[in-house]
Amino acid sequence: MAATAFTRSRSAWSRLLSLRSLPLLSPHPHLFPPHLNQPSSPPRLHNHRHFSARGKPDDELSADGVVQGLLAEVEREKRREKEEKGRAGASVEEEDEGDEEEDYMGVGPLIEKLEKQSARETDSMEEFWEPTDSDSDEDDERYSAEEIERRVDEFDRKSKHHGELLRSFAEAETLDEAHNLMMKIEKFEEKHLKLPLEYRVIGDLMNRLEESTGKERFVLLQKLNRALRMMEIKEAYDPNNPANFGIIQHQQVDTPEDIVDNAGFQQQKQIIQGEGEADDDEFDKEKDDELMKKVNAIEKKIEEKLTLLDHTFGKKGRVLEEEIKELVEERNLLTESKRRPLYRKGFDVKVIDVNRTCKVTKGGQLAKFSALLATGNYNGVVGFARAKGPTAKIAIQRAYEKCFQNLHYMERYEEHTIAHAIQAQYEKTKIYLWPGPLRSGMSAGRTVETVLYLAGFSNVKSKIIGSRNPLNVIKALFKALNAIETPKDVQEKFGRTVVESYLMH
Repeated sequence: MAATAFTRSRSAWSRLLSLRSLPLLSPHPHLFPPHLNQPSSPPRLHNHRHFSARGKPDDELSADGVVQGLLAEVEREKRREKEEKGRAGASVEEEDEGDEEEDYMGVGPLIEKLEKQSARETDSMEEFWEPTDSDSDEDDERYSAEEIERRVDEFDRKSKHHGELLRSFAEAETLDEAHNLMMKIEKFEEKHLKLPLEYRVIGDLMNRLEESTGKERFVLLQKLNRALRMMEIKEAYDPNNPANFGIIQHQQVDTPEDIVDNAGFQQQKQIIQGEGEADDDEFDKEKDDELMKKVNAIEKKIEEKLTLLDHTFGKKGRVLEEEIKELVEERNLLTESKRRPLYRKGFDVKVIDVNRTCKVTKGGQLAKFSALLATGNYNGVVGFARAKGPTAKIAIQRAYEKCFQNLHYMERYEEHTIAHAIQAQYEKTKIYLWPGPLRSGMSAGRTVETVLYLAGFSNVKSKIIGSRNPLNVIKALFKALNAIETPKDVQEKFGRTVVESYLMH
């Protein structure tokens, strides 16, 4: 309210100043810049000034008096207007609200557009929002005392209803009644108290652990520890949980402030007044519709050529295959701009190899690149991918996106090495792996060492015999790591308990 009153008083003051005669203010020529002075009246040079008792010049005191008089007149006018509107029954508050709502600068459309954009971004992020130790969390309504109490009451009510259903199921007299109650319990648990099956198994193991002794208790402890560790890993790297993913940004998008700063004067005016594009959402929908039409047309051509290819052989068949490849590449280029590839949080990606191939044609040389990348979280999960592209950057980008679609979990013995020695062969590459003692380090080639470090191994010895092609080496390495038998696998294979050798003495 104070700001609006100040702006209104300033506007009234400017009107009064415009109506006043110029001699009232009596400005001296030396108060204005040199380029505003008239050449016919040169500025006077004063060698002395008359000062008042307080040390101010007389002309400044007179100017202050004029300003104070104008402000007093403005206040009297405002008071008179309020009294007149009060007599007429009009509310002063309505006028103030109207003044506040009036958009003098024409920035209303731009503000609304930015608010819509920020609302869309915050809605998608708030679904997986997690509380932090920041002081700003105290202002969040979801974590206020009332909201927490309401959620606690709701959970108590659901658990009480679930207990009543279980009690009625236990007291059921007929099979039909028990079956109906069982179906109700399943639907209620699926909707309100959804619990993964693994946690139920862990609960059964804990119940059995209380009554077991001796050898059975040792086996149950091993199973329970392994189940808990597997559940931790599964939750941390669950592909169905959007909280474990992030969106790969293909290009850096400027902020609205940068767009306004980098635009010209006319573009700034259009952006501020909201004239340019009518609506971003409608524009995006139109672009999507056009893109879908192009993709559908290309797919129809591909289907027609595939049907022709079934009955075409020889040179014409090879020509058709080349045309189909070109159409597929064109379709992929169109759809690549709309893809939103995801990456896994907590993973590190390393470039293993980048290869360049060249095809000589009549028009010149056509170069293509292939990139081989490996990814891992240093906690037993590792993967690799190979992709091609017209440039090395595009090939690496495609391989980076494919890495997270080919992940494997490798069991680590004592969290630092493999359980036993293993060998594997892929094509002409044979690889040997041996477990190393603690703090012995890694003894392997660059490719094998990189993948093992990404998987979380720190003490492994390796030897490669045959081809050293990076792709064949990685495939042989993954084949060997997947063939390692853990103590659980041996115990299920032979039906006996596996314990450490020093426990037998």
